[in-house]
Amino acid sequence: MIRLCLAVAVAAALAGCVVPERRLSITDVRELKIADVLVEFPMQPPGQPDKIIWPKAALAYAQLKMPAATRPGQSGRDPTGTSLPSSPEQAEWDAKFTALMQSPAAAAQTRGTLAELVRNSFKKRFVDQPAGRRAVKLKVIVKGLQAPGGQANFSADVIVLDGVTGRPLSEYPDLVGIRAASQAVVPATPIGIIVGLAALAVIDQIRADPAHDAIDDASSRFSGWLLRWPKRNSLVRSRTATLARLVTSTMARRR
Repeated sequence: MIRLCLAVAVAAALAGCVVPERRLSITDVRELKIADVLVEFPMQPPGQPDKIIWPKAALAYAQLKMPAATRPGQSGRDPTGTSLPSSPEQAEWDAKFTALMQSPAAAAQTRGTLAELVRNSFKKRFVDQPAGRRAVKLKVIVKGLQAPGGQANFSADVIVLDGVTGRPLSEYPDLVGIRAASQAVVPATPIGIIVGLAALAVIDQIRADPAHDAIDDASSRFSGWLLRWPKRNSLVRSRTATLARLVTSTMARRR
Protein backbone atom coordinates (compact mmCIF):
# COMPACT_ATOMS: atom_id res chain seq x y z
CA MET A 1 0.00 0.00 0.00
CA ILE A 2 2.83 2.39 0.86
CA ARG A 3 4.56 1.65 -2.43
CA LEU A 4 1.33 2.32 -4.30
CA CYS A 5 0.73 5.64 -2.57
CA LEU A 6 4.32 6.71 -3.17
CA ALA A 7 4.08 5.87 -6.86
CA VAL A 8 0.84 7.81 -7.20
CA ALA A 9 2.33 10.82 -5.42
CA VAL A 10 5.49 10.88 -7.54
CA ALA A 11 3.50 10.41 -10.75
CA ALA A 12 1.23 13.32 -9.83
CA ALA A 13 4.20 15.53 -9.00
CA LEU A 14 5.92 14.79 -12.28
CA ALA A 15 2.71 15.26 -14.22
CA GLY A 16 2.47 18.77 -12.80
CA CYS A 17 5.89 19.61 -14.27
CA VAL A 18 4.86 18.85 -17.85
CA VAL A 19 4.99 21.90 -20.08
CA PRO A 20 2.58 22.21 -23.02
CA GLU A 21 3.11 20.04 -26.07
CA ARG A 22 4.83 22.11 -28.73
CA ARG A 23 3.72 19.92 -31.66
CA LEU A 24 6.60 21.28 -33.77
CA SER A 25 9.96 19.58 -34.24
CA ILE A 26 13.12 21.62 -33.81
CA THR A 27 13.51 21.44 -37.60
CA ASP A 28 10.02 22.90 -38.03
CA VAL A 29 10.86 25.70 -35.61
CA ARG A 30 14.04 26.62 -37.49
CA GLU A 31 11.97 27.10 -40.64
CA LEU A 32 9.78 29.71 -38.97
CA LYS A 33 10.03 33.48 -39.06
CA ILE A 34 8.01 35.53 -36.57
CA ALA A 35 6.37 38.13 -38.81
CA ASP A 36 4.11 39.82 -36.27
CA VAL A 37 2.76 39.69 -32.73
CA LEU A 38 -0.97 40.18 -32.22
CA VAL A 39 -2.31 41.06 -28.78
CA GLU A 40 -5.93 40.48 -27.81
CA PHE A 41 -8.02 40.77 -24.68
CA PRO A 42 -10.95 38.41 -24.05
CA MET A 43 -14.38 39.94 -23.62
CA GLN A 44 -14.96 40.94 -20.02
CA PRO A 45 -18.11 39.21 -18.66
CA PRO A 46 -20.63 41.71 -17.23
CA GLY A 47 -20.37 42.08 -13.49
CA GLN A 48 -17.00 40.35 -13.27
CA PRO A 49 -14.01 42.15 -11.68
CA ASP A 50 -11.41 43.50 -14.05
CA LYS A 51 -8.46 41.13 -14.39
CA ILE A 52 -6.13 43.97 -15.41
CA ILE A 53 -4.94 45.62 -12.20
CA TRP A 54 -2.20 48.12 -12.98
CA PRO A 55 -2.50 51.29 -10.86
CA LYS A 56 0.64 52.85 -12.32
CA ALA A 57 -0.85 52.93 -15.81
CA ALA A 58 -4.14 54.37 -14.55
CA LEU A 59 -2.20 56.90 -12.48
CA ALA A 60 -0.18 57.98 -15.52
CA TYR A 61 -3.39 58.60 -17.45
CA ALA A 62 -4.96 60.58 -14.58
CA GLN A 63 -1.81 62.68 -14.11
CA LEU A 64 -1.83 63.48 -17.81
CA LYS A 65 -5.37 64.85 -17.51
CA MET A 66 -5.01 66.31 -14.03
CA PRO A 67 -1.37 67.14 -13.21
CA ALA A 68 -0.54 67.25 -9.49
CA ALA A 69 0.32 70.92 -9.84
CA THR A 70 -3.36 71.68 -10.51
CA ARG A 71 -4.45 70.48 -7.06
CA PRO A 72 -5.58 73.52 -5.04
CA GLY A 73 -2.91 74.77 -2.69
CA GLN A 74 -0.03 72.94 -4.34
CA SER A 75 1.56 75.98 -6.03
CA GLY A 76 3.13 74.01 -8.86
CA ARG A 77 4.96 71.50 -6.70
CA ASP A 78 4.47 67.89 -5.66
CA PRO A 79 1.95 67.64 -2.81
CA THR A 80 3.44 67.39 0.68
CA GLY A 81 2.08 67.27 4.18
CA THR A 82 -0.43 64.53 3.37
CA SER A 83 -1.20 64.04 7.08
CA LEU A 84 -2.93 67.44 7.20
CA PRO A 85 -6.71 67.58 6.59
CA SER A 86 -7.69 68.40 3.03
CA SER A 87 -9.61 71.55 2.27
CA PRO A 88 -13.01 71.18 0.55
CA GLU A 89 -11.40 72.22 -2.74
CA GLN A 90 -8.64 69.66 -2.32
CA ALA A 91 -11.13 66.93 -1.37
CA GLU A 92 -13.13 67.70 -4.51
CA TRP A 93 -9.96 67.53 -6.62
CA ASP A 94 -9.01 64.21 -4.99
CA ALA A 95 -12.44 62.75 -5.75
CA LYS A 96 -12.22 63.78 -9.39
CA PHE A 97 -8.70 62.39 -9.65
CA THR A 98 -9.78 59.04 -8.18
CA ALA A 99 -12.79 58.88 -10.50
CA LEU A 100 -10.51 59.57 -13.45
CA MET A 101 -8.17 56.72 -12.46
CA GLN A 102 -11.16 54.38 -12.31
CA SER A 103 -12.84 55.62 -15.50
CA PRO A 104 -13.44 53.54 -18.67
CA ALA A 105 -11.06 55.88 -20.48
CA ALA A 106 -8.28 55.03 -18.04
CA ALA A 107 -9.02 51.32 -18.44
CA ALA A 108 -8.87 51.64 -22.23
CA GLN A 109 -5.59 53.54 -22.02
CA THR A 110 -4.19 50.91 -19.66
CA ARG A 111 -5.06 48.11 -22.09
CA GLY A 112 -3.53 50.01 -24.99
CA THR A 113 -0.30 50.51 -23.05
CA LEU A 114 -0.30 46.87 -21.95
CA ALA A 115 -0.85 45.63 -25.51
CA GLU A 116 2.11 47.67 -26.74
CA LEU A 117 4.36 46.38 -23.95
CA VAL A 118 3.38 42.77 -24.63
CA ARG A 119 3.90 43.17 -28.38
CA ASN A 120 7.36 44.71 -27.94
CA SER A 121 8.42 42.18 -25.30
CA PHE A 122 7.58 39.19 -27.49
CA LYS A 123 8.99 40.79 -30.66
CA LYS A 124 12.40 41.38 -29.12
CA ARG A 125 12.73 37.66 -28.31
CA PHE A 126 12.63 36.77 -32.00
CA VAL A 127 14.67 39.49 -33.71
CA ASP A 128 17.33 37.10 -35.05
CA GLN A 129 15.82 33.66 -34.60
CA PRO A 130 14.24 31.63 -35.88
CA ALA A 131 15.38 32.89 -39.28
CA GLY A 132 13.47 30.61 -41.62
CA ARG A 133 11.21 31.42 -44.53
CA ARG A 134 7.84 30.32 -43.20
CA ALA A 135 6.12 33.42 -41.85
CA VAL A 136 4.09 32.94 -38.69
CA LYS A 137 2.32 35.22 -36.25
CA LEU A 138 2.09 35.03 -32.50
CA LYS A 139 -1.31 35.71 -30.99
CA VAL A 140 -1.05 36.67 -27.33
CA ILE A 141 -4.41 36.53 -25.55
CA VAL A 142 -3.93 38.45 -22.31
CA LYS A 143 -5.83 36.79 -19.48
CA GLY A 144 -4.70 38.96 -16.63
CA LEU A 145 -2.17 41.34 -15.12
CA GLN A 146 -1.98 42.03 -11.40
CA ALA A 147 0.59 44.73 -10.67
CA PRO A 148 -0.70 46.55 -7.58
CA GLY A 149 2.69 47.54 -6.20
CA GLY A 150 6.15 46.03 -6.05
CA GLN A 151 5.06 42.70 -7.51
CA ALA A 152 3.30 41.57 -10.67
CA ASN A 153 1.74 38.47 -12.20
CA PHE A 154 1.01 38.27 -15.92
CA SER A 155 -0.88 35.44 -17.65
CA ALA A 156 -1.77 34.78 -21.27
CA ASP A 157 -2.46 32.14 -23.89
CA VAL A 158 0.03 32.29 -26.78
CA ILE A 159 -0.78 30.73 -30.14
CA VAL A 160 1.57 30.29 -33.11
CA LEU A 161 -0.42 30.94 -36.29
CA ASP A 162 0.46 30.23 -39.90
CA GLY A 163 1.15 33.61 -41.46
CA VAL A 164 -0.91 32.87 -44.58
CA THR A 165 -3.81 30.67 -43.53
CA GLY A 166 -4.06 31.66 -39.87
CA ARG A 167 -4.14 28.00 -38.89
CA PRO A 168 -2.85 27.30 -35.34
CA LEU A 169 0.46 25.45 -35.43
CA SER A 170 1.22 25.36 -31.72
CA GLU A 171 0.14 27.01 -28.52
CA TYR A 172 1.21 27.66 -24.97
CA PRO A 173 -1.90 28.01 -22.79
CA ASP A 174 -1.71 29.59 -19.37
CA LEU A 175 1.72 31.13 -19.87
CA VAL A 176 2.74 32.97 -16.71
CA GLY A 177 5.28 35.67 -15.96
CA ILE A 178 6.05 36.92 -12.46
CA ARG A 179 7.95 39.62 -10.66
CA ALA A 180 8.61 38.96 -6.99
CA ALA A 181 7.32 41.37 -4.37
CA SER A 182 9.48 44.22 -3.11
CA GLN A 183 9.24 45.93 0.26
CA ALA A 184 7.93 49.17 -1.22
CA VAL A 185 4.58 50.37 0.10
CA VAL A 186 2.58 53.09 -1.66
CA PRO A 187 -0.22 54.85 0.29
CA ALA A 188 -3.70 54.18 -1.02
CA THR A 189 -4.97 57.77 -1.16
CA PRO A 190 -4.70 59.69 -4.48
CA ILE A 191 -2.17 62.16 -3.12
CA GLY A 192 -0.42 59.43 -1.18
CA ILE A 193 -0.02 57.50 -4.41
CA ILE A 194 1.53 60.48 -6.15
CA VAL A 195 3.91 61.20 -3.25
CA GLY A 196 4.74 57.53 -2.77
CA LEU A 197 5.52 56.91 -6.41
CA ALA A 198 7.63 60.05 -6.54
CA ALA A 199 9.61 58.77 -3.55
CA LEU A 200 10.16 55.49 -5.36
CA ALA A 201 11.42 57.15 -8.55
CA VAL A 202 15.05 56.25 -7.82
CA ILE A 203 14.12 52.62 -7.18
CA ASP A 204 12.16 52.51 -10.43
CA GLN A 205 15.23 53.75 -12.30
CA ILE A 206 17.19 50.82 -10.93
CA ARG A 207 14.45 48.21 -11.13
CA ALA A 208 11.88 48.30 -13.92
CA ASP A 209 8.13 48.57 -13.45
CA PRO A 210 6.90 45.25 -12.01
CA ALA A 211 4.47 44.88 -14.92
CA HIS A 212 7.32 45.21 -17.42
CA ASP A 213 9.33 42.58 -15.58
CA ALA A 214 6.44 40.12 -15.40
CA ILE A 215 5.71 40.50 -19.13
CA ASP A 216 9.37 40.08 -19.99
CA ASP A 217 9.50 36.98 -17.81
CA ALA A 218 6.56 35.50 -19.73
CA SER A 219 8.03 36.28 -23.15
CA SER A 220 11.37 34.79 -22.05
CA ARG A 221 9.65 31.60 -20.91
CA PHE A 222 7.80 31.35 -24.19
CA SER A 223 10.86 31.90 -26.38
CA GLY A 224 12.78 29.31 -24.35
CA TRP A 225 9.93 26.84 -24.81
CA LEU A 226 9.68 27.47 -28.55
CA LEU A 227 13.37 27.67 -29.43
CA ARG A 228 15.30 25.61 -26.89
CA TRP A 229 13.10 22.75 -25.78
CA PRO A 230 13.71 19.59 -27.85
CA LYS A 231 13.66 16.79 -25.27
CA ARG A 232 12.85 17.80 -21.71
CA ASN A 233 9.09 17.60 -22.03
CA SER A 234 9.25 14.21 -23.72
CA LEU A 235 11.49 12.91 -20.93
CA VAL A 236 9.07 14.06 -18.24
CA ARG A 237 6.12 12.54 -20.09
CA SER A 238 8.04 9.28 -20.47
CA ARG A 239 8.80 9.11 -16.75
CA THR A 240 5.22 9.95 -15.87
CA ALA A 241 3.92 7.28 -18.24
CA THR A 242 6.30 4.73 -16.71
CA LEU A 243 5.07 5.51 -13.21
CA ALA A 244 1.47 5.41 -14.38
CA ARG A 245 2.06 1.92 -15.77
CA LEU A 246 3.65 0.94 -12.46
CA VAL A 247 0.60 2.16 -10.56
CA THR A 248 -1.74 0.31 -12.93
CA SER A 249 0.17 -2.95 -12.69
CA THR A 250 0.39 -2.71 -8.89
CA MET A 251 -3.34 -2.15 -8.60
CA ALA A 252 -4.00 -5.05 -11.00
CA ARG A 253 -1.89 -7.43 -8.89
CA ARG A 254 -3.79 -6.44 -5.76
CA ARG A 255 -7.20 -7.25 -7.26
